[in-house]
Amino acid sequence: MKKIDERLNRLLRDLPKSLFDELPLPINVVDENCVVVVMNQAFLDFYGTPDFKDAVGKSLQAFDHTTRFPIVLKTGIPEIGHSHQFITGKKAIVDRIPILDGDKVIGGAGIVVLEDVVANENARRIRESIIKAIRPDWEAEMAAKGTARAKYTFDDIITQSSLIKHFKSRAKSFAATDLPVLITGESGVGKELFAQAIHNSSDRKNKSFVSINCAAIPETLLESELFGYESGAFTGANKKGKLGKFELANGGTIFLDEVGDLPLSMQSKILRVLQENQVERVGGNEIKEIDVRVIAATNCDLLKKIKNQEFRSDLYYRLNVLNLNIPSLRDRREDIALLMEHFSSLFFQKSGIYRRFNQDVLNLLENYYWPGNIRELKNIVYRLIVMAESQDITKELLPKDIIDEIIGNMAEVVDTSNLIAANNTLNNILKKIEVKIIEDTLKLCDNNKSKAAEFLGIERMTLYRKLKTKEEE
Repeated sequence: MKKIDERLNRLLRDLPKSLFDELPLPINVVDENCVVVVMNQAFLDFYGTPDFKDAVGKSLQAFDHTTRFPIVLKTGIPEIGHSHQFITGKKAIVDRIPILDGDKVIGGAGIVVLEDVVANENARRIRESIIKAIRPDWEAEMAAKGTARAKYTFDDIITQSSLIKHFKSRAKSFAATDLPVLITGESGVGKELFAQAIHNSSDRKNKSFVSINCAAIPETLLESELFGYESGAFTGANKKGKLGKFELANGGTIFLDEVGDLPLSMQSKILRVLQENQVERVGGNEIKEIDVRVIAATNCDLLKKIKNQEFRSDLYYRLNVLNLNIPSLRDRREDIALLMEHFSSLFFQKSGIYRRFNQDVLNLLENYYWPGNIRELKNIVYRLIVMAESQDITKELLPKDIIDEIIGNMAEVVDTSNLIAANNTLNNILKKIEVKIIEDTLKLCDNNKSKAAEFLGIERMTLYRKLKTKEEE
């Protein structure tokens, strides 16, 4: 018997028999492949469908495609106390706890928390003992998540990419300090997600997390937004004055998003705040001491802006004490299918609409460039779910601009070194590249020549002729 099976069997032996037979506590246990190992009677009663009696030994997804267990098993991140809507339409609070053997996920335990379970002291104690046995620090994590002003923690960064896991580990080490952090990366990669996670893992987690988009506020209003103003500071000002973002963040963290778009006049004032830990409201003469941790983010090349005298070098070096350069989605393609599954699950919980992405759609989207990164992926997932008329989402629903770009990118991955080394003429090299693109497009279209010709924007007979020419060579 494999080690994983032994570990799961040992865990099940250690749990009290009453857990499965007597308590009104719906519980199931799956292995690393989401195959059901245990499903107690309370769980069967909760579902109320006879099919689940045959669930043991089979994939949980085959019985309930709404389950988020595959995501938990891939990420190793527990989901405790999450609201969930099941395939039957029932709603409940659920716990999904990955079972680890060292760093390896070998299975997972699921608990459905019903009202009568909450009222049953014995059941509640058993539930907590199970969670603590698998996740000893869960109480501290839940307390921090419930009281922090920022919404996201590191558990909300969904990934199975070793690259992103590396950056999560680095960001966690940043959380142990009060030093400024500069987060860089393309638009949509999740820079604010990392900023909030750093805050929620720091000693400031119970204090304010204040976010401001430096590019979204007109220059004339930016100073009063950041530093506040006194009564009568300008026409239309609130008679009581107003706290600025830095004062609101006192004791906590301020997140300066799109910091590269700050006007030069404001850069010097922010630099002074960072140097002196003091602010002065617009129209006021009182200096206020503040204690604020600064996290900034930008998708700009700040060094280029410094060279063009659009960004102060002294502010850059003040902000860039610790740095995170978040990779784009195309640099973590192994996360695309996982994130699609994650967003599909979220959409189902909000709308009750479930759709399944066919493998050919996943294959295509894994080859897309994703200029909008995770934000674009989320929007595409939601759009396809809404557009689909049946449960299966096929490649025919993909937007034409995405298909065109996928096909266009094929030319970029063609290795021309051998063709050039063989002393081919330019016309012969272009013909071979053209045939390669046609062959790849046919694969994407399941060898449907009419569909491939339509994707490539050529007549079907032209496609036939080019393929025939290749066969005759």
